[in-house]
Amino acid sequence: MKFVFTLCLMCLSLPAISKSVSQVQINGLLQVPDARAFEMIGYEEETEYQYESVHDAIQTLFTSGFFSDIQVYEDQGVLTFELLERPSIGLLVIEGNDLIPTEDLEKGLTRSSLEVGEFYKPDTLNQIQQELQRQYYALGRYNADVEVITEEMPRNRVSVTINIDEGETAKIVHLNVIGNQFFTEEEITKDFLSMETGFFNPFGSGDEYAKPKIQADLDSLKSYYLDRGFLDFEIVSSQVSLSQDKQDVYIVINIEEGPQYFVDEVLLNGELVLEEFEIFEKITQEEGDVFSRARATKDLETVSALLGDHGYLFTKVNIIPEKLEGDKVKLTYHVTPGPKVYVRRINFSGNSETRDEVLRRQMVQFEGSLANHSNIQQSKRRIERLGYFGEVTLRTIPVKGSNDQVDIDISVEEQPSGSIQASIGYSEGDGMQLGFGISKRNFLGTGNKASFNISTSDTKKAYTLSYDNPFFTVDGISRGFDVFYKTTDYDEDDEVEDYSLDSLGATVRFGYPISDTQRITFGVTAKETKIQLGTDPSNETSDYVNQYGDNFDDIIGSVTWSDSDLVGGMLPTQGYSTRLSLSLTTPISDQEYGKLDLNSQRYWSLNGSNLWLLRLKGKLGYGFGYGGSEQLPFYENYYAGGVYSVRGFDSSSLGPLNSYPSTSSETPDALGGNISITGTAEFIFPMPMVEDHKSVRTAFFIDAGNVFTDNCYSGNTGCEEGVDLAEIRFSAGFSWTWVTPIAPLSFNLARALNAKTGDDTDAFQFQLGTTF
Repeated sequence: MKFVFTLCLMCLSLPAISKSVSQVQINGLLQVPDARAFEMIGYEEETEYQYESVHDAIQTLFTSGFFSDIQVYEDQGVLTFELLERPSIGLLVIEGNDLIPTEDLEKGLTRSSLEVGEFYKPDTLNQIQQELQRQYYALGRYNADVEVITEEMPRNRVSVTINIDEGETAKIVHLNVIGNQFFTEEEITKDFLSMETGFFNPFGSGDEYAKPKIQADLDSLKSYYLDRGFLDFEIVSSQVSLSQDKQDVYIVINIEEGPQYFVDEVLLNGELVLEEFEIFEKITQEEGDVFSRARATKDLETVSALLGDHGYLFTKVNIIPEKLEGDKVKLTYHVTPGPKVYVRRINFSGNSETRDEVLRRQMVQFEGSLANHSNIQQSKRRIERLGYFGEVTLRTIPVKGSNDQVDIDISVEEQPSGSIQASIGYSEGDGMQLGFGISKRNFLGTGNKASFNISTSDTKKAYTLSYDNPFFTVDGISRGFDVFYKTTDYDEDDEVEDYSLDSLGATVRFGYPISDTQRITFGVTAKETKIQLGTDPSNETSDYVNQYGDNFDDIIGSVTWSDSDLVGGMLPTQGYSTRLSLSLTTPISDQEYGKLDLNSQRYWSLNGSNLWLLRLKGKLGYGFGYGGSEQLPFYENYYAGGVYSVRGFDSSSLGPLNSYPSTSSETPDALGGNISITGTAEFIFPMPMVEDHKSVRTAFFIDAGNVFTDNCYSGNTGCEEGVDLAEIRFSAGFSWTWVTPIAPLSFNLARALNAKTGDDTDAFQFQLGTTF
């Protein structure tokens, strides 16, 4: 930078002389408005301008960062500022970044006024360049390089290219803890995110060095010792060394364990609004126990919740540990309950479709009543279990001007609860399968479910209309009905015997809540069934028709017990569900049979989040005849194989085979069975580069199952009575599900693991409109 203002400098050297000019002009402005420039130098039109102000004006102009050169001179009573503006940024490009999103980098540049149209500031850009380099170092990318390339453009502009070479992450080749005596290094580092590179993690990232990861490991190490009574534990130092090529990292952690402390006594003080024994019942640490910070923290939360259940919603409970001789510690719980709190209002937001009453009827905490911590949390859980919302957030907000009132604000994020469904499936045995349906789990925002579905394949057609009202009465009794018509023609199915079946019926059901998660449902179904055997029927089907007929009118009663605590909507992330049902034909029916079914599933979080999950699912079914019927009707048999049971095997292909007369040329087909055993284990994991894990799910799975029978036709060598666990079939594969705004989209790729001679396998299914 150079200054040419000789006249001004001469005047400033003579402090006794005060000189001023009446006219000031500024040349060289392109982007900076004239008014802004005159404001910087402190000149107002039609006023005298003092020479003493020139120094401050020049400093202000340079500090603005808009100008690269400033010249000041006087000519014939006119003071002139000759300015050279910095070029503006005409183009800004960021290349080579994968770890740090471009959007985040652009936000950082914008905050520093580095964007298209702004002035190019090399100093600021250099600072950002160094900060980026530091961030990559923190991520273990020590050979990362950030290069800024500028090129001149017309009209005093420049293009700026930030070229990032992220390099490779340095690997941890040695991680050692020094000073541990009470525990082995394997014990204290088992929960570390960082690990040494080795044979067992060739595809993992545990051996990649990152400063935040090391800090998390140090916190984990400290928690490990504090949770085991080592109150004096200290991390003396943590040293990180690099190899010469910056690719290998050596980490040494020095610690001092100190003594292990045991609880001497537990005391209470403060304002005890409850009986001491009630509070002590919630405290798990007792005299003689090894002190644990984790248990102490849990006890604090439990005691706070206890007081919250009595209206003291803003209770503060602190624990004061006092070290005593002999490695003992005295624990004092100090309780500050505050005033009792009442709920003034309960507000809902985010439910643009769902009516307030649908949410409000799930609340067990009421307006105007004493606030209750358990009731508030239970209300949130009940709303989550509705399945209409991807996320439910609850906040308890004190009312301004009152110390004993709160408002409860519940914000929900609605999921698509309705869909126009289309399903497309393909299997090697059944070929293309098509379906169409309209379903609304939250019909008109009322919380009721309505659906109409049509499904068709080479063998089956089904038409179903359903409606369910979960709050038919205000106390939670539900009512629902189904109307259905189903036709089945196995003429085109190579796996099942050729016969046709028509069913027309309707169901009415009522459900009664017996707890917050449990319900008993009673139902009655009236159904007409017509059977038409093929030209060459099997021994099993012809024997049944000859004995019982081919046209049946049945009234079937059912009772179902269900217990569901699933949370997460279409793709649950936590909780469980169990369903046990018994259906039985009534005495006025043409047939006498029943079915007992048990379905259960549960989700476990593997790392405390909703991204890495384990899901176990199982189904058991048993059908039986009673009275004058010795067996379950053959068309009511269970089948196994396909997308809803054992993926990797063809649909309905597993289990016992039927038999034909010796004069028949037909080959045995799948008969199904009156006993069904199936199960699934899924390892659910987040798909890389996918941010919306609430609507996208990927999983590796193992399926197992088969069907069996306890009533084989005499002389049938393809059927064995009873359950033989050696005949359980297994498959493994990969599934991908995306809950689109229209309907769920699913892919299943599976491989049969123990297929036997005669089994038909099916590797791939694609579906739009259903989830497994």
